[in-house]
Amino acid sequence: MKVNICMNKIHGGNIWKIAKENGLRPDDILDFSASINPLGLSPKAEAAIKNSIPLLRHYPEPDADALRAELASYHNLPEENILAGNGSSQFIYLIPQILQPKRALLIEPCFSEYRNSLANGCAIDSFICREDKVFLPDTDKLFAVLKTGYDIIYLGNPANPTGALISKKTILDIAGECRKYGTILIVDEAFIDFVEEESVKTAVEGYDNLIILRSMTKFFAMPGLRLGYIIAHDDIIMRFTDFMPPWSVNTIAVAAGIEGLRDRDYIKKTRERLISEMPFLMQGLCAIPYLKTYPSKVNYLFVKILFPAILTADIQRQLLKDGLLIRDCADFIGLDGSFFRVAVRKKQENRLLIDCISRLFVNL
Repeated sequence: MKVNICMNKIHGGNIWKIAKENGLRPDDILDFSASINPLGLSPKAEAAIKNSIPLLRHYPEPDADALRAELASYHNLPEENILAGNGSSQFIYLIPQILQPKRALLIEPCFSEYRNSLANGCAIDSFICREDKVFLPDTDKLFAVLKTGYDIIYLGNPANPTGALISKKTILDIAGECRKYGTILIVDEAFIDFVEEESVKTAVEGYDNLIILRSMTKFFAMPGLRLGYIIAHDDIIMRFTDFMPPWSVNTIAVAAGIEGLRDRDYIKKTRERLISEMPFLMQGLCAIPYLKTYPSKVNYLFVKILFPAILTADIQRQLLKDGLLIRDCADFIGLDGSFFRVAVRKKQENRLLIDCISRLFVNL
């Protein structure tokens, strides 16, 4: 079977395009390219979706106030420091509109939408996190670069796709350094729910130059509902509120979000599953010759192929014949075709991935 992979890909999880190009159904693909909680929706969130259907004849709350209140309770923060929206991507695209940056710095490799959102009239520089530093930023070099003057800086923590986790102290050191030069630091915590204790969310009232992006896509497994929020100083939240269109969060997303946050059993089980499944997948991949797997505390692993004649695109094509899709990281700035990312899924699915990749390397 000829397998076609789109080389102009931007994100993982585009099973619709891959399925169409290869004569498959989306359900035929076991998607390791998108790092979504393998437990799926919280049972309480799923019930809330069904129960909210009769409310679809009405407009949603204009500002999703009920969800905002629940988020404030969940994070033990004032409501004034939180604003909900149509996925964190809505805020990524609002940031340039509101802040009007002329010069931006991206800590790379990173999520492509930061760069895409800055396309109009903003000079963009890259600060590359090196492999020999385990893809963590060299703060001495970063602070030297900051002196040249930037309006905004984007930083993923944990980083996508590398999984590198920067300490809270280091993030706040960076925020403090940014403040010296009037620079706003945007920290994308889309995956921090798996290690919530590492979030810098409680620092926002002390840093009026810090914006934290949060998402309910990954941990709470609702990418199709488009639900995200920002945490920031109340002055920043007020600026964003003025730009937000009404009804940014739909009725079903509000209901699912509230009940997902309240489902503490689901949250506990999600973290327990990661603790049990991450070592299994990591050990399985580490046992395969010519693969280097980087440590991670989130629900995906970052892997490098050490056999120069093989690229991730080759592995990706072969795995798709077995219905498995991994994330080729060749299109991330600072990386190349030897890197890929895989989600941590259920035990039998992780075992299947290990077995299929092992067969590809057995005769090398």
